[in-house]
Amino acid sequence: MIYEEDPSNPQGKLITGSAIWRTEAVPAAPGQQPDIAIRGDLDFPERNVKIVLSIRRNADSSLPASHTAELSFTLPPDFGGGGVANVPGILMKSAEQTRGSPLAGLAVKVTDGFFLIGLSNVETDRARNIQTLKERGWIDIPIVYANQRRAILVIEKGSPGERVFNEAFAAWGQ
Repeated sequence: MIYEEDPSNPQGKLITGSAIWRTEAVPAAPGQQPDIAIRGDLDFPERNVKIVLSIRRNADSSLPASHTAELSFTLPPDFGGGGVANVPGILMKSAEQTRGSPLAGLAVKVTDGFFLIGLSNVETDRARNIQTLKERGWIDIPIVYANQRRAILVIEKGSPGERVFNEAFAAWGQ
């Protein structure tokens, strides 16, 4: 679901969609073992919006992150928000209507429609981030559109997502 700000409606506008969860193979860098990543393919037909969320263990020692989350937005040319300007981070929560707890990390815009969030590699942050990712069933991703309107992408893991997260964390030895 996407909850968008709507000046004509104080409750905002709800856009429903679907999520398909799976693990995917991550090609190995030279001298590295192949790995897997968590992938969520999100589809919002009403707005012709597709989003790919990918979470993987970080193998790049030059990046001070335990894991990375990539968000890739595919928007129609006539998208009303003018594009995605910012994705400030990721929050995890236990139920749809509860307040989310932010994962410790840093979000950056890489290119138009592509954002990278590096999760903190500080031991206490890393342990809390991993526990939160594994235990909470809902993901909130705040979004700021180019026109400065805001939205929240709300994703339920559901049983398929729980299986995928468990499989990935088990493969990562976490």
